[in-house]
Amino acid sequence: MTKTRTGLIRLPLVRWLTAEGSVVLVISLLWSLESRLAGYSALIGGLIFVIPSAYFAHRVFRHQGARNASLMVGDLFRAESIKLALTAVFFAAVFILMEPVHVPALLFTFAVMVAISPALRWFLRSKPQR
Repeated sequence: MTKTRTGLIRLPLVRWLTAEGSVVLVISLLWSLESRLAGYSALIGGLIFVIPSAYFAHRVFRHQGARNASLMVGDLFRAESIKLALTAVFFAAVFILMEPVHVPALLFTFAVMVAISPALRWFLRSKPQR
């Protein structure tokens, strides 16, 4: 988090998304050692997590300050609902439209991203200024 001129703290969303994207690329490259299809499926599985997560972060953290608390709460519920819907739609689209799919790579990458994401955000959090 960085301080702006007004004293509000900005969250490092770009750093979080860059870190998540880097982890997805590393996992995809490791799966591509097995086969090209596995690497591609792992990339798709990671994107199924990262894209809705990026949308959620954009919607929730665009308002800041105590005056915008009601807007933030309303956006929180809407963004979480849309995030879950996007995840379901992306999974359905992959299983319907993508003919050859390496299911273990797809699901493994998605599960790893779900497990690693809170840890990444904890490591990338800003230290408080004192």
